[in-house]
Amino acid sequence: MAERALFLPEGDSYVATELAQSAWDPGDANGGSVLALLGHCLDAVPTLVPMTPARLTTDLMRPVPLGRPLTVTTTVVREGRKIQLVDLHLLADGVLHARASALRLRDADLTGRDDLPNGPAGDVPRLVPPEEAVSLRETSVSQAGFVWGVDMRIAATVDGTGKGVWVRLEVPVVAGEPVRPSARMALAFDFANNIGVVMAPGTATTINPDVSAHVLRQQAGEWVAITGGTRFTPPLGRGVSTATLSDLDGVFAEVTVCQLVQPRPR
Repeated sequence: MAERALFLPEGDSYVATELAQSAWDPGDANGGSVLALLGHCLDAVPTLVPMTPARLTTDLMRPVPLGRPLTVTTTVVREGRKIQLVDLHLLADGVLHARASALRLRDADLTGRDDLPNGPAGDVPRLVPPEEAVSLRETSVSQAGFVWGVDMRIAATVDGTGKGVWVRLEVPVVAGEPVRPSARMALAFDFANNIGVVMAPGTATTINPDVSAHVLRQQAGEWVAITGGTRFTPPLGRGVSTATLSDLDGVFAEVTVCQLVQPRPR
């Protein structure tokens, strides 16, 4: 591979590389990579005043292919000095494969105001440190390409009662460009899928067609801790994951993901 990045720029388009490869299908991009590209493009949309994302809702409508030009269009649906709403569409060969709605709110430092809500932002991650966690590169059955662009580590909680994951992006989202804040943060949202679930390899697929995140603040640092749980309803063949995302400063986002559960052919 000429350059280690999730996507290569090609004119006004992007091409997903093997480092974006999904564990579900070797010809498709991982959902986290898709969200990272949408976050990258979101940060290129100007605002009237300093703003950061408060919500990002993404519909993963079709698998995003590797090796083919992808275009991302952005439309400001509502412009203002307090809120901005942006729609993003990702297309391959003119066909819509993913869409996102991003709500950005104005940033204002209200520190020290005793007449305003000032509740706690949340505890720091309660997982063993990432350097003590088990890398997916050591345990992954599929060895999908994204494992080599994103460092994902399975970690026990400090009290030993559960597990979560640490995630860190190790390559640029777009080759030749610095990683933008919303891209780094959005990549981790997709890893909420199946949080807290242990499944035997090859038993089922639990592909998530959506990701919805509410954001308290931008991610600080490189590592993200993801903790939470997943519920399934066999009569409908569906599931829902709810996860808390933290960095070393505390909680910065809450994410929900739904799953379409399908048994693999025997």
